[in-house]
Amino acid sequence: MKKSKIIIDTQPEMSAVSLIEEGVLNEYYIEYGHTELLTGNIYKGRVVNVLSGLQSAFVDIGREKNGFLFAAETLEDRQEIFGEGLPQRLNVKEGETVMVQVTKEETENKGARLSCYVSLPGRLLVYLPQLNFLGVSNKISEPSVRERLSGWIEKIKTPQEGFIARTCAASCTKKELLDEAKQLKALYESIQERFSQADDPCQIHSEGNLLVRTVRDMLRAGVESVICSNPETALSLRGELQSKGWQFADAVRHFESGYDIIDEFGISRAVDKLLEKKVELQNGGSLIIERTEALTAIDVNTAKFKAAESHEETVFLVNAEAAKEIARQIRLRNIGGIIVVDFIDMQSPQNREKIVELLRSEVSSDRIKTRVLDMTGLGLVELTRKKIGLELVSFLLEPCPHCKGGEQTHSALWVARKIKAALKRLFTDQKCSSALVTCAPNVLNAVFAHRFFAADCETVWREKRIYMIPNHGIKPHIFSVSGSNAVSLNLPNDAKLLY
Repeated sequence: MKKSKIIIDTQPEMSAVSLIEEGVLNEYYIEYGHTELLTGNIYKGRVVNVLSGLQSAFVDIGREKNGFLFAAETLEDRQEIFGEGLPQRLNVKEGETVMVQVTKEETENKGARLSCYVSLPGRLLVYLPQLNFLGVSNKISEPSVRERLSGWIEKIKTPQEGFIARTCAASCTKKELLDEAKQLKALYESIQERFSQADDPCQIHSEGNLLVRTVRDMLRAGVESVICSNPETALSLRGELQSKGWQFADAVRHFESGYDIIDEFGISRAVDKLLEKKVELQNGGSLIIERTEALTAIDVNTAKFKAAESHEETVFLVNAEAAKEIARQIRLRNIGGIIVVDFIDMQSPQNREKIVELLRSEVSSDRIKTRVLDMTGLGLVELTRKKIGLELVSFLLEPCPHCKGGEQTHSALWVARKIKAALKRLFTDQKCSSALVTCAPNVLNAVFAHRFFAADCETVWREKRIYMIPNHGIKPHIFSVSGSNAVSLNLPNDAKLLY
């Protein structure tokens, strides 16, 4: 079991959760205060249009775009979807009120994907109140453990409902499992009550913010500490874990260093690398990761690696290192959908099989379901990974203000977060009374528009003077921070004092 830490970076403007395993960043999720994720939320909706030819319907859930409901998500008997062919009917009518859950985020051009079948995830179980089903995570391979969990679940479920035991249930007690089952059943009852009383269309249940969702899913054996950037978050999270009877409450602590939490654990540098297409491998090889609308393509190159005795051995070693890093990169970047990997050609069928099996072994640690197909004759391997939420680049990249084409650069808010870390480093010198921040105009505008540093300027930096200076000649992700002890400064006319 890998030793791991969960790092929670809570700022007034954004929240981020990192999972560091054996000193390596393997998962990273970010959410800005002005963004809203929908996956898992439950709505009281109204069917506004039924498209029989497409076996689908559009449902008003109270948002600008109507949600999309496919026929398979409306079956009276969900077991029909396991039969032959696709369902030939929609069990909803125009004007009908329905309870729906978001299964896929809306995009710029499409509304959210919906289902009439609710699933409520806990840390140990997923509750399926409308489906007669009993399942145990495929990642629990020990037959005796699977049998034990199945036996416990059989005693608590009715024929009209289902449960799936999640991976971390492998080490839980019977009481922990039963207690969570009761909590999930009570939650669904409250959702039903809100549905009956609410005016439609409206949201009747939220999956929770980033901290609630990710911490719940990351807590498992091997987690040694949960480190929070501010004391309020640590106190709140500790109370939440205690109220649920989870054993990790004592692992929660506040990060009290004078330095920034994203610097202390190397998160800032690691995340910056995730925004690049090229990934350097430890043995000198490299990956090129290209996103398209239909799929993600990953190309493996030998690059600088020449250490092996033969060409076949060289290629195999690069491909093996690439397989490990590919599993990490798709997990870190939260890449979903179809992923095609172009491994370097190998002559040996045995080596081809070894690479595919290694890739399957590496993706097995991913909490999100990932399937790896066999290698083709051209050295291509196709993966499919369930889409959960948005890819990381959706939060950390934005269209470049200098380019007229499709190029992207680091988002202004991510750059502002790094400036904040740099200011914190600067102000560890108590004698430093002023700071000068030079950055691109779009970053300066974002800082003022979102009041990014307002809370700090009113508290820990209230005795400091911070000036921001726009520089039209630098790239959006470039900035500089310098300090001064002088009472008066020679500032350019366009310098702006923070708040």
